[in-house]
Amino acid sequence: MLIDCHVHLNAYHTVNGDRRRPTEENVDRLWDAMAANGVDHAVVLTSYKVDVDRPSVERVLEILAEDPRTTVVEGLRWRGDARTDLFHMEERIRDGVVKGIKLYPGYDKYAINDPSLEAVFRLAAKHDVPVMIHCGDTYAKGAKVRQAHPLLVDDVAVDYPDVRFVICHLGNPWFVDTAEVLYKNDNVYADISGLTLGDFDYEFERYVIMRVKDLISYMGTPGKQLMYGSDWPLVEMGPYVKFLEGLGFSEGEREHIAWKTAAEIFKIDVSRLESPTPH
Repeated sequence: MLIDCHVHLNAYHTVNGDRRRPTEENVDRLWDAMAANGVDHAVVLTSYKVDVDRPSVERVLEILAEDPRTTVVEGLRWRGDARTDLFHMEERIRDGVVKGIKLYPGYDKYAINDPSLEAVFRLAAKHDVPVMIHCGDTYAKGAKVRQAHPLLVDDVAVDYPDVRFVICHLGNPWFVDTAEVLYKNDNVYADISGLTLGDFDYEFERYVIMRVKDLISYMGTPGKQLMYGSDWPLVEMGPYVKFLEGLGFSEGEREHIAWKTAAEIFKIDVSRLESPTPH
């Protein structure tokens, strides 16, 4: 079984040169990509803003209609006039249609340890949902990477021990810092998504595999805290499945990284995946 814990339904035509597509068409492309790469379930992350290229969480929930092949994580809008209404977010989490919260520090011009996020973290603790955090490099030149440094996750992990945090993208390029935060905090996880835009070239793939193996050696037991993810459609799924296999995990470690850890923290009912809804 394989769960991709990090996909989007946004249109990234300005980044990867692809044409702008309606969200419904992106959903059909997601099903095709999952089928082609043996992905049984995808965790869909909504954006920190809503515009013609980024559907709202309400729209994503409407289109997916609780399809057993997907889980929805709601992106937080925390700056500007269109901030997320935490009351309505809590309703969606309480009703079980949203299974986690995604923060976009750097992009949304706040730091991971911004004190104003206390209400968000307390909401996550109350309902036992994970908080995914963009960490490391950004594809947007206007974003502030210092605000998304993985070491800042240590601050919130210590202050909110009842919340499970996910460092997205392994904090790339700060792999060693991510390893330290994972080693130190049992309530912190990480996904291996979005390490490069597009496909890996040979030299970069070798470099990243070496760095990730160093991270694994430092943190000790990768099966407990690492999860597979891709960052589709910013990247293709195939190279990330290949990347996962190239890391040389034991059978037990791979099983947890491929799906077991994600199924646990996102509360995914894997028994429903045996008979997926036809499309």
